[in-house]
Amino acid sequence: MNTSATPYALLVPGMALLFVFMLLPIGYGLWLSVHDFDGLHVGAFAGLAHYREVLSDPSFLQALGHTVIFAIIVVIGKNVVGLALASLVSLPLRGSRAVRTILFLPVTLNIIVIGAFWTFFLSARRFGGLFNEILFSLGLGSLEASWLATPGVALVTVALVEVWRWSGLHMLIFLAGMQTIDPSLYDAARLDGANAWARFRNVTLPQLKPILFVSTLLALMGAFVRSFDVVWVLTRAGFGTDVVVTHLYNEAFQFGRFDRAAAMGYILFAIIAVISFVYVAASKGGRANV
Repeated sequence: MNTSATPYALLVPGMALLFVFMLLPIGYGLWLSVHDFDGLHVGAFAGLAHYREVLSDPSFLQALGHTVIFAIIVVIGKNVVGLALASLVSLPLRGSRAVRTILFLPVTLNIIVIGAFWTFFLSARRFGGLFNEILFSLGLGSLEASWLATPGVALVTVALVEVWRWSGLHMLIFLAGMQTIDPSLYDAARLDGANAWARFRNVTLPQLKPILFVSTLLALMGAFVRSFDVVWVLTRAGFGTDVVVTHLYNEAFQFGRFDRAAAMGYILFAIIAVISFVYVAASKGGRANV
């Protein structure tokens, strides 16, 4: 074999897998979204009819609104909590490594285990809900609520559970970034009389901008695309927690409208692509002005 062609030959297996398991399904799904499809039979060409139906469907628009609210809470929560935990475990305290392990444990838990725990913990007192029982014992019984069964409350609760679940991962991302900061920068700040908060604001945060960019992008993608499991196991997408991915699932497997579900998937893809493009462009502009 010609040695100049060897590198290209080595790429063939990987490119074949990429085509078969990614590009081909994406193309086929797009083709199905412009045809009538009931899950078994491909019907007549429908053009953009399914896209128009989805975009004019109030239930889809409501699910999209829920997704945006969910994403805002999750993105802010993961970054704030993850950064706070990273700052805490970065301190030279005894047992900090054990604390890191404990804080990372939720990331490793099965979603069914997470769902069972939080469903029990947040249920009403008459069903043994520990959180409401704690509120009652502290004299805060007036705050008791059905945290996973009250519209307007359930969506925020599910988002906070998602923050709890993944904050350990974002903690490690920020911690890795903190460990790359030159200690001399902190020494110079101390010589200038900067206290701990000033050092964090003027040294740590500016040095973590690239890490914050990655963490935010990961949280954003997770909030829009990987929200199905936590929503489904906690509320079955009821009580005002229906997001786009659960709405898509119900559209396909409950109502058998696979064509509309495919259109929803590509609408969601377009929304994520636009948000990501705008975020990346804005972040580049911000870094250029630093």
